[in-house]
Amino acid sequence: MKFALIGNPVSKSFSPELHKILYKELNIEDCCLEKIELNKCDLDSFFGNINTLYNGLNVTLPFKNDVINYLDELDEEAKVLNNVNCIVLKEGILKGYNTDKYGFEILCKRNGIKTKNKRCMVLGAGSSAKTVIKSLIDSEAREIIIKNKSKKNALDVIEFAKKLGFTNINLFDDLQTNFELIVNTTPLGMYSMEDKDNFFDLTINNNADLIDLVYTSKTTMFLKKFKTNGKKVNGIDMLVFQALKSIEIWNETTYNVNSKIDSIIKQLEKKIC
Repeated sequence: MKFALIGNPVSKSFSPELHKILYKELNIEDCCLEKIELNKCDLDSFFGNINTLYNGLNVTLPFKNDVINYLDELDEEAKVLNNVNCIVLKEGILKGYNTDKYGFEILCKRNGIKTKNKRCMVLGAGSSAKTVIKSLIDSEAREIIIKNKSKKNALDVIEFAKKLGFTNINLFDDLQTNFELIVNTTPLGMYSMEDKDNFFDLTINNNADLIDLVYTSKTTMFLKKFKTNGKKVNGIDMLVFQALKSIEIWNETTYNVNSKIDSIIKQLEKKIC
């Protein structure tokens, strides 16, 4: 079976390496995932020929919303989030899924991070921010504050939450403090990207838990910024489990990785951290 990751850029993505590790650990044979960098104008041609090329796709930025136009069906999570990162082709039908939310929820569970009744801050306002916000709403967070460089995009995310019936969500201002959970969904710190605008200048609770979806370092720029007695977690668990869920969808089965997950993560960390 043949799969692909599409996006732009994809040159620095570690998805093929991760999938190789997962295929090996799960004893999956004759599967491969390749990277394909596309421009938006290439999507018509690409999806016009997909039936003869691939059994499924992973989708990364900036196409998680654009690909929906080419799909026949969406699962419920993808419908709500209006973004897709996993596509399966079966009997000529293209169906889209969102496995990022699953990955984030497993990250929280594995690291003992509780979100219920927490005062949360989400940094960023893109598709990953929406995914995290939906997860926080589902797990009954008390309050969500959004900080983003673009006020328009932040307001769009707030409107998304309110349409889900969650009203205790607001824009960040400098007077707000005492956050119990902060999640960075921006790429700041990825591949040496610097925080030139001091975006991470925040006042946090001494026991706040910190999650950075950046996975290219065990101690990312965001995690190193703060002293806290709470947990500090990068995004590698989310990366692994969203990929695992994609493989389960493609192969129409589930895999028990409890005894293998530490080995999988260590192998991946050797390649990217």
